[in-house]
Amino acid sequence: MLTASRICMIGFQLPMVVLLAALTLPANANDLDVKQLQAQIFAAVHKALPAAVAINDRGSIFSGVIVSNDGLVLSAGHAVRPNRSYTVMLADGRRLRATGLGANERVDMAMLRIIQPDNLPVAELGHSSAIVPDQPCISISYPGKFEANRGPVVRFGYVSKPITSNEGMIETTAMMEPGDSGGPLLDLDGKVIGIHSNIRRSTSQNYDVPIDSFRQYWDELQDPNELEIDGWPSLPKLGFRGAEGDFGVEVLKVYDGGLAKSAGLVPGDVVTAIAGKRVKSGTRIYDRLIELKSAGITSIEMSVLRASKPIKIMIELADKQFPKPAAYPEIRKLAREFQTLESKLDNVQFVVHSNVNGKNTKVWATRIFRTGRGNVISKSTRVGDQPKIELDNGSQIDAEVVARDPKNDLVLLQANFIGLGGVDLSAVQGDLQEQPGRLLLIPDANGDGRVSIWGSKYFSVPRTSASGGYLGVMLVSDRNSGKVIFDRVQSGAARSAGVKSGDVLLKLNGMPVLTHTDVTNLLRQLDPNSVIEVVIQRDDAELTKEIVLGNRPEDTGHVADDIIGGKSDRRDGFSLAISHDADLRPQECGGPVFDIDGNFLGINIARFSRTRCYVIPKSVLKQFIDQYGQ
Repeated sequence: MLTASRICMIGFQLPMVVLLAALTLPANANDLDVKQLQAQIFAAVHKALPAAVAINDRGSIFSGVIVSNDGLVLSAGHAVRPNRSYTVMLADGRRLRATGLGANERVDMAMLRIIQPDNLPVAELGHSSAIVPDQPCISISYPGKFEANRGPVVRFGYVSKPITSNEGMIETTAMMEPGDSGGPLLDLDGKVIGIHSNIRRSTSQNYDVPIDSFRQYWDELQDPNELEIDGWPSLPKLGFRGAEGDFGVEVLKVYDGGLAKSAGLVPGDVVTAIAGKRVKSGTRIYDRLIELKSAGITSIEMSVLRASKPIKIMIELADKQFPKPAAYPEIRKLAREFQTLESKLDNVQFVVHSNVNGKNTKVWATRIFRTGRGNVISKSTRVGDQPKIELDNGSQIDAEVVARDPKNDLVLLQANFIGLGGVDLSAVQGDLQEQPGRLLLIPDANGDGRVSIWGSKYFSVPRTSASGGYLGVMLVSDRNSGKVIFDRVQSGAARSAGVKSGDVLLKLNGMPVLTHTDVTNLLRQLDPNSVIEVVIQRDDAELTKEIVLGNRPEDTGHVADDIIGGKSDRRDGFSLAISHDADLRPQECGGPVFDIDGNFLGINIARFSRTRCYVIPKSVLKQFIDQYGQ
């Protein structure tokens, strides 16, 4: 459980390239119109974002969505307890008290009520029975924790399975992580079609409770008790007992409230096929129905022998048939819709190879246009000694580090490029207008690139110990002697440098150490792979050692922290950033980010978590280059 206008010289300059004012849109009615998609995303986010809330339970944060003027809030059953008090935090800054109502942890449904509702934003409910595969979907919730300056975070994806055989969930590619539990899954009309529940290791496997399950138990959820629910509300209930025979499954008894009764099956009927496929067991009938419903088919033909005569019976897997939304198989390869633009941006993105503390390391980088100079900007902590820039043909040229900005983890490189090109920041006056829901494009000189979505406000990212350098020791302050002692030296940086348990820490980077808090505060400001000098006392001798700081272990046991490729070692402490939902590897940070009209936003600076990558905007880049560029 959870515990993507015209490109002009102001934006950037490309050599001898004239870009179109807009992308060429598909001609077929069933193809994906990216401009229309962008407009629909904007409208849906504008409509639903105010109603998406963070919920505080004694310091633990999860999400929810307001669905009525009188204060009903839908959330996750594993996060809510009946009659418990909560604080509901709205995007507009209000904090309101709420009480837990009905909840069922197994099915993962819950409801709360805001105690004093007043002028509440309300999200409209959709119908999960109408969901189809490859339908675009949007998530708006609060991953990680509530941050007022960041606000709710928007993510985008598509429905891979309208219903799964496992627990009857909706499976989507709209990524989730802890903190998102209880948040809304939306269609392109901004209507709630699901409530966030759980994830698997793959970022494409995210599961929501269908909103129709909430509809089915709406009245019961308003009673403040642990709700008893048999089975899984969204999975079909066959409602008959049968026996396997030579021609199919013979119906022995039909029960009230099941599909068999509503379809008109009677004892003695023999079910031979479901939608043209032979069935010989009740289990196979059920599995076939789930298979078809997962494909978005809810009106299904059943072949039956009645008194030895073949007849056809229709099974309706939805109580009411709602209009099906548009499905776009092209959305699975959305970046290919922008091939023309992406190929014209390829010469802005490079790969830098270098040596970081004896390890060969590579990272993406962004070409910055400066007359007569070949400047490249990238992520500083992944660029070390002897940097080389890889060109389109696979060859490498030497580069020189011009400057570093430790605060924002930026590095400026210079190389002898042939020709012009890159992002021109000379006329930058400010950043792109803040617009969560805007589609973004990340070019890749060796591939199709990536499409993501602008997820947050511009916000500052404070430095924490999570991405600071790590010694791998336990320190204690001896009250009697006033000394800081290495109590336990675990496997890691200090042990590799020869530090032992019982050594006394005297100085760190030339500064006397008085308490173990002095060490913690310094390490928080230093990046992994930084080299520090420590002076220690061992017996009667003073020893000086250089230690290469490691990465702080993050073994929470939660699947959200086990993302393929991992997180960036340095992933916070930025003066200004935005969040987006690209599924990048740490070595793919440093490269440029554009919107789908080709406007330069900034560079990827960190893979922060399962759902979030951070972009440093162009105003910060310009300030750095203007200060240090040659």
